[in-house]
Amino acid sequence: MLVFESTGFSQTELNMLSIIIVIAIIVLSIILAAIGAYVIIHSSDEKDEPKEVIDVSGQYAVVVRPARESLEAVKPSDASLRSWLETQDLTPDQRESLIAQWHMTMEETIKVIDEGDRNGTATYRIVLGPKGKNYCKFVNEENFITREQIRNHAEILPPYVLGCDCKVLPKQPWENPSKSGWKAVIPSHGSSYDVPDWRQLA
Repeated sequence: MLVFESTGFSQTELNMLSIIIVIAIIVLSIILAAIGAYVIIHSSDEKDEPKEVIDVSGQYAVVVRPARESLEAVKPSDASLRSWLETQDLTPDQRESLIAQWHMTMEETIKVIDEGDRNGTATYRIVLGPKGKNYCKFVNEENFITREQIRNHAEILPPYVLGCDCKVLPKQPWENPSKSGWKAVIPSHGSSYDVPDWRQLA
């Protein structure tokens, strides 16, 4: 049996030591690869989870209810719209036109609020059309509404009546309607707003 004088180990001992080192390196590589795979899998799972939009109002942050869900909970259904329109002296084409306009205004409102939620918009304003100024008295061009108000009272968003020509827009910081500046929309009776009854024609 050969003995290496410089190291004091025999050839067999050196071979065994080399094998142990190689096995240790392989085991360590497998462990590191497993840890890397675990981290990658779990980080991709977190990216796939949809992030809920947070509305920070006052002291607490709350999850924002989607605009469509909020509006559909407070606005009349198609069946209700059609049922009421049947009582009016209108042609079928006029009824369908009013319902189509209602849907279009709803979709525009939902789009603006959803985009605002993605962009972090906290305040909005209502633009009153020529007709809207006649029936929409709870808000004016100098008023703004907050995302928190929308979350709690989605009825303050258009459409308000059939044929409504009002729309909601984000309030930009540089906009100033008058010398007195912007004013918050205030509830008329306790916590409710004097939103017009939808059972009327603009």
